[in-house]
Amino acid sequence: RDGGCRWHGCDRPSSYCEAHHIDPYSEGGRTDIDRGILLCRFHHMQLHHSGWRISRDGKSEFMLHDPGGGAVTLEPRLALRYAFGDVDPPPRRFRPAA
Repeated sequence: RDGGCRWHGCDRPSSYCEAHHIDPYSEGGRTDIDRGILLCRFHHMQLHHSGWRISRDGKSEFMLHDPGGGAVTLEPRLALRYAFGDVDPPPRRFRPAA
């Protein structure tokens, strides 16, 4: 679903990401997939230590709230697929044995 870090403008793939629970488990929050989002390590730590927060109302898009009170909708990463649409696969490194 997430396709990588969902932070606005981040291009890290899902292999670089961690799951963030928008409802803290330590405070009795749910651990459902619908209440979690993938974030790279840098943005996950920025979220926890710099006053940022993420919210979601039901099944709507995730909202990123900055410490100053502004909010940005976190669009699905599928919109970034165009960036890799014309990239050819890497050349073969090994030749098959004859």
